[in-house]
Amino acid sequence: MSGAAASVSKVVSLATSILTVRLTFRYLGPERYGIFITITSIVMMLGFADLGISNGLVNLVADAIGREDRHAAREAVAGAFRMLGAIALVLGVMAAAAYPFLHTGALFNIHTPSAIHEAGPALAVFFGCFLLQLPLGAVRGTQGGMQQGYLNSLWTSLGTLLSLGAVLLAIEMRAGLAMLVLSISGPPVLAGILNGVELFGFSHRDLAPDLRDSRPGVMRYLLHTGAMFFLQQLGYCVGMQTDNVVIAQIMGAASVAAYAVPARLFNMVLGFLVMISVAMWPAYTDAKARNEGKWIRRSFLRVFVGGTAATVLITAVLILFGNRILRVWIGPQMQASMSLLLVLGAQCVVYAYLQPINFLLNAVGRFRVQVICQLAMAALNLALSILFVKRYGIVGGALGTVVSLVVVQVVPLTIVTWRELKSYGQPAALAGAPKTLAVPDWTS
Repeated sequence: MSGAAASVSKVVSLATSILTVRLTFRYLGPERYGIFITITSIVMMLGFADLGISNGLVNLVADAIGREDRHAAREAVAGAFRMLGAIALVLGVMAAAAYPFLHTGALFNIHTPSAIHEAGPALAVFFGCFLLQLPLGAVRGTQGGMQQGYLNSLWTSLGTLLSLGAVLLAIEMRAGLAMLVLSISGPPVLAGILNGVELFGFSHRDLAPDLRDSRPGVMRYLLHTGAMFFLQQLGYCVGMQTDNVVIAQIMGAASVAAYAVPARLFNMVLGFLVMISVAMWPAYTDAKARNEGKWIRRSFLRVFVGGTAATVLITAVLILFGNRILRVWIGPQMQASMSLLLVLGAQCVVYAYLQPINFLLNAVGRFRVQVICQLAMAALNLALSILFVKRYGIVGGALGTVVSLVVVQVVPLTIVTWRELKSYGQPAALAGAPKTLAVPDWTS
């Protein structure tokens, strides 16, 4: 159900994204649209600011549900909500203190006075919505751990549709960049708040976060597990989001659009596989708590083989017909070279190969090897992106990502995963193991 709902949500998101990109690109023009994409990349690089707590909550809740311990699940939710709220407050104070000293012209490499004037408020609005989303990570983590991610997907779809309506209204009113950013990022926040009210106020009131239930042992484990997710997210965000920033700094904000829009095509394809893989995450953790290793092995292989094969097929279609799609989607002014389409396609396939592996290793608690590989990839990708963008132009951004992924992630993570799955294929592999493997019992 979570996989199906997430796929439907992705279709809604894709359809809305197609319309939103077309409308905003024509309305803002290349430079201001490049500012918007760069703002999104900068703030998304702060996606690790929750310290991985919401992802750690998925494991804690899934393990508690697998052990049929609702009290432990409630303690985990309370601890996560308290910590995420504190992080949002600290970041908000720091941002308010730093904002008067921000030089948007240098940050975005823009020179038009009107663009410089709009960039600061737009960044502030987007960052404010980002801060409001942080405590809502406890809602997403709880629903994910309970294998009710389909509910979060439905609320996400509602936020996406509200966002489209708000964008149409903002364009009709000839609103500025800041108001357009608010129209895109504000409605998803509202939908997330309503999701939390429904979850903790009606359907699962016994899990509602009570700060008195946030025990030190729970928060210590959330910090420990969250630190692993934090480092993974740090590496992932640097690897995925710095390409736009590097291109903006070296080639200017207008060049970001020529890279980001074709990349959006391939990211749409990858998004479907991610939705299926992330839905399996809490199921793997639950199964490991119940010592059901064979089920983990069988389910992973289905998702891994089927998802990767489908991605290869769809990516080939996008490479062949990418410019025709861009012409219909954006207009004749947006065309991508065949070299850019080929490299973006290769990047999409490599990510499709790695996504099921990453979510399986997250679920079974194999964090350390992922952290090492992810940070190594981030450092190598940043260096290669700078070198390749200077030498090959915008193609270099994706080329640096592909090379770094293959070198430091594909080989080691494949070896670790197949060793893990091989142990699950043995009938007695988990027979002598403790009941709770992915998450230790913090109540003891």
